[in-house]
Amino acid sequence: MQVVCRSDVELLGNIVTKEFTLRYFSDGTAITQLEVIVKKKTKASNKEQVEVFQLCARGEQAERIKRYAKTGDGVVIKAQLKTQKDPAGKILSALEIEHINFVGAPSQLYWNRISLVGEIVAKSRLRKSVNNQDYIKLQLLTDAKDASHRVNCNLWAYPAQLIDKDAQIGDKLAVEGSLKSAFADDQQVSPILVDGHTCLRIEC
Repeated sequence: MQVVCRSDVELLGNIVTKEFTLRYFSDGTAITQLEVIVKKKTKASNKEQVEVFQLCARGEQAERIKRYAKTGDGVVIKAQLKTQKDPAGKILSALEIEHINFVGAPSQLYWNRISLVGEIVAKSRLRKSVNNQDYIKLQLLTDAKDASHRVNCNLWAYPAQLIDKDAQIGDKLAVEGSLKSAFADDQQVSPILVDGHTCLRIEC
C-alpha cells in the first residue's frame, strides 16, 4: 500500500488584513496574502485563545480575495500546509488556500481543524508539561517530493505515550488536531505548529 503524505486544513474565522495586494508571477499567475483570526475557549479555564494565521492564495483564489474580501469578513477556508520562503530563507507562510468562501458578516463561530499524513523525521522523548501532562514533539514530512515540507507537531496524553512506545523515525502517522502559532525555537521549520489530539501509525 502506498500512503500519500498530505495535509488538509479547515478554518472558520475573520479577516484582519486591511489592504490586499496582488503580485504576479512571470507566467501571469496572481498571488496575495491575508491574515485570519480564529478564537477558541479552553474547557479548563474558559479563557479565550486567539490565533492569527497568515495565508497565501494563488490564481483565481487570489483574485477573488482582492475583489471581494474586506476587513472583518467571516471566511471559511480550505488550505494545505506549504513551505514558502523569502530570498533570505525565512519562512513567510505555511498555509496555502485551496478554496475560500465569504460569510459576509463577522463570524461569531470559529473552527480550526487539521488532518495530515506524514513521515516521522524527528522525535523527542516523552515529556511532561507544566500541568503534568505527557506530550511528545515530532517533525513530520508532509510532502514526499520536497524534504523541506516539515511540520512541527505536539501529541498529548495517550497518543503521545503510544507514539513514544511504538513509532520510530521513518514511520508514517495520521494526525488530527488544530493549528497554533509555533514557539520561537520551532520557527526555522514552520511558523505553524500542529496540536494533535488523535494519532494513528500507518502500516505501509
